Amino acid sequence: MKDNDEILTGQEARELLKISRSTLWKLTREKQIPAYRVGNGKTSKLRYKRSELISFLNSNRVSWEEAQG
Repeated sequence: MKDNDEILTGQEARELLKISRSTLWKLTREKQIPAYRVGNGKTSKLRYKRSELISFLNSNRVSWEEAQG
């Protein structure tokens, strides 16, 4: 598996993106960030691919002009 295809936990995804748990959940729920369910029922956990999180960041890049607002 390539480094970019590394599977991350929710905590690792939040640390990579520098966002809160509620923001990660919102982005996941709105299908802006793909997630993968591991397990069944109440004990299941979500996982994220590093490459997809990087793609999300790249697709939301702000240009210098936009940043100056």
